[in-house]
Amino acid sequence: MKKVFSKIFVVIGITIVSIPALLLSLFVVIEVVGYIANHAATNKQTKELTAYIEKSIEDASIVDTYSFTGNTSGTSNYVECQSKVTFNSNMPEDEADSIFEARYEYYALEKNDGSYIITIYGDAPFPDNIEGH
Repeated sequence: MKKVFSKIFVVIGITIVSIPALLLSLFVVIEVVGYIANHAATNKQTKELTAYIEKSIEDASIVDTYSFTGNTSGTSNYVECQSKVTFNSNMPEDEADSIFEARYEYYALEKNDGSYIITIYGDAPFPDNIEGH
């Protein structure tokens, strides 16, 4: 009888120790998966923006692309996807602005030294990821 109780207490002890370790491991796995998915979404968004520019603006010449995944505003605890593309074009600024307005809700277009810089913001698949804190 004493051996039975001893085995039961060992099983209960192992269970008590294992549950927090399992939950912590699950949390880490979810955060890593979220990190990977958020960065993949940002890269996809940047590639789509680049393709949209090349398709919509005939004389566009891509100079540079930049992607950022994380907290872009600094005031909240969530993750956003930011894509910036610098391109050259002879298109007037109001025409270029109307092209991006037709497709993107949150964007900023600026012209510097003959080059356009378009910045768009998108939602991340895992907005509450640790990367946003």
